[in-house]
Amino acid sequence: MPDSTLKGQQVGLTDDQLRFYKTFGYVVLRGFFTPEEVQIIQREVSHAMTVQYAHKPFDGTARHWTMMLEEDTPFFASLMEDPRFLTIAKHLYGQDVLGVGTDANRYVGNTGWHRDTATVLQYGVKFAFYLDPVDALTGALRVVPSSHRYPDDEEFGKLIRGFAVQDVPAQALQSEPGDAVAFDLRTYHASFGGSRDRRMCTVVYYGNPRNAEEEESLRRQGEGNVRGSFKQFGCKRQYLYPRTWYQNPNRSPDRQWWIDRLKQIGYFDWPGVLQ
Repeated sequence: MPDSTLKGQQVGLTDDQLRFYKTFGYVVLRGFFTPEEVQIIQREVSHAMTVQYAHKPFDGTARHWTMMLEEDTPFFASLMEDPRFLTIAKHLYGQDVLGVGTDANRYVGNTGWHRDTATVLQYGVKFAFYLDPVDALTGALRVVPSSHRYPDDEEFGKLIRGFAVQDVPAQALQSEPGDAVAFDLRTYHASFGGSRDRRMCTVVYYGNPRNAEEEESLRRQGEGNVRGSFKQFGCKRQYLYPRTWYQNPNRSPDRQWWIDRLKQIGYFDWPGVLQ
């Protein structure tokens, strides 16, 4: 694997990193955040989880999840527009890439094999970063290299989910706080040996649909995101995007492009997507 250390807070990918990602569907970015930023991340995650789950505090038996776009988590709310993330996303999926969210999780146990999209027609990049050290036996992200290039094969998905996580030939991506992992949403991934509180956060971008079929896939992804988020976990806020984010008070041109395009597609039309 090419050297993926971000020296001096590099913005964007090197040619070797870009070739590696396009070939294998992921790249590890060492030292992506400063130590000071790691502390901010930890504080904001702790605050958001306390607010979202005051009615059922975390006890290590069930996963907690929350979006992180509210005004009370300003660092997270800024991450989609952070050049470190956005430049890479544009590098991978074009200048018209769509920022769609940033969230935080407290995982419990293993995570089975899956893709982060219902169809290969709906694609993009997810950046994952952990608040604790993780390795192959303690919940590090495992990926099946190059599986983002597999066709929309329902049979393969059923087959891989029939194996124990640790029995599938895969690459475990060891990570320290401050590192980030970028992977294509179509890449099959899982984790093994996670603790009772594996804290992981993400920033997600979708590729701008290129035809009517891809537009419909992305529109339906909005419904899937609702079903797989607050409806599943029972957190306090019953929506994905707060009005304060949608109103774009700082007049970010990138955010406005995302909002306008997603609105045009119908992504915000599903109940629960927008506050």
